[in-house]
Amino acid sequence: MFDPSLFSDRRKRFLSQLEPNSVAIIPTAPIANYSRDTDYRYRPDSDFHYLTGFREPEAVAILSNVESHKAFTLFVRPRDKDKEIWNGRRAGIAGAVDSYGADEAFVIGDFKEKLPSYLENVESIYHFPGKYLNFDRKLSKAWNAVRMKWRQGIDAPKVMVDLGHIMHEMRLIKTPEDLILQRNACKITAEAQELAMRAVRPGMNERELEALINHYFRASGGLGEGFPTIVASGVNSCILHYITNEETIEDGDLVLIDAGVEYEMHNGDITRTFPANGKFSQEQRAVYDIVLKAQLECCDMCTTDNTMDTVHDHAVKVMVDGLIDLKVMEGPADKAIEDETYKKFYMHKTGHWLGVDVHDVGSQRKDGKTRKFEPGMVTTVEPGIYIPEDDESVPIAFRGIGIRIEDDIHITPDGPENLTDSCPKDPGKLEEIIGSD
Repeated sequence: MFDPSLFSDRRKRFLSQLEPNSVAIIPTAPIANYSRDTDYRYRPDSDFHYLTGFREPEAVAILSNVESHKAFTLFVRPRDKDKEIWNGRRAGIAGAVDSYGADEAFVIGDFKEKLPSYLENVESIYHFPGKYLNFDRKLSKAWNAVRMKWRQGIDAPKVMVDLGHIMHEMRLIKTPEDLILQRNACKITAEAQELAMRAVRPGMNERELEALINHYFRASGGLGEGFPTIVASGVNSCILHYITNEETIEDGDLVLIDAGVEYEMHNGDITRTFPANGKFSQEQRAVYDIVLKAQLECCDMCTTDNTMDTVHDHAVKVMVDGLIDLKVMEGPADKAIEDETYKKFYMHKTGHWLGVDVHDVGSQRKDGKTRKFEPGMVTTVEPGIYIPEDDESVPIAFRGIGIRIEDDIHITPDGPENLTDSCPKDPGKLEEIIGSD
């Protein structure tokens, strides 16, 4: 549901961080072609949408704190009755102002002509250089055109500033309004995961669970999947980004589902692993307990005293100790960690920022060091163990077991808030509800 005040507040905070007498120029994403005359479902650029709420393609926003400029200008597609019959309604100039809060708006066809006027006698341009190369060329030509006006007493901007340092710090630290959307995304994702747990049966195809999850995302008000849904059964669970989802789920398989809804441009991201027949084997349960121990302890470590690195290092230590105890890998633990021999079983990091993008923006460093967690951040916690099916150094009963457990954690001054805690992961609870519908 579009809330104009949310975006107005974001723009005010954004403009307050620009140097005086500056403009920020932000295009939205281009349309992506699927094949011939068929396009992918359109998704606007994350940074553009974060400040404007505008979801149509072929648009540019100019935000300015220059006294002679309007604060928020939108360039948009014009209304076109024939094209709207084919491809949907357009806001047009009037809608950009009335519905999206632009102080002024123009058709996108006028952008090239009008752009130089926004750069005259301006100190700095804020932009995302290198993000959209065709747009970079347009901006460079406009900048050069203003340089040529020096004899008229018009100055060109002195510097171009990478906008990411401001925008991505804003997006990293969520406001209370951001967190409302984030919690909704996490809630829908948790419900979809549990729906799949209750529906699974040996003999189903992975794509059936994918369809169930993605249907729930859309039926619950989401824009759809925030990333391709992973439904990986059996040895497929050892493929980190397995999205083929076309194998039959066999009796005795574990099923790993990694899925997240995109809700109002905010994303959930939950992974659960469970037995298709409702009962862990002894070896599956042993590996699951190691991953769960690491995951629970790492969730508790999401406090302002810790960093992404300290959480990851703890996950590695717990899982290495556990795998050595199971004789899946050789010790001692310190040597296995130093030599990184554990990486054939655990090859990814334990978390990533989450928000408008699934792997969200924001630096993990601050003042030259790995930054500590801060209130308002949201991170995933997702340790996993993946034992190759063809690793003859591993006892045969453990081969082909892949387990990942992932939750979404909001950092608060008082400790971690698990936004996805409602999604079952206790092994006893999983065995109780698997296939119960």
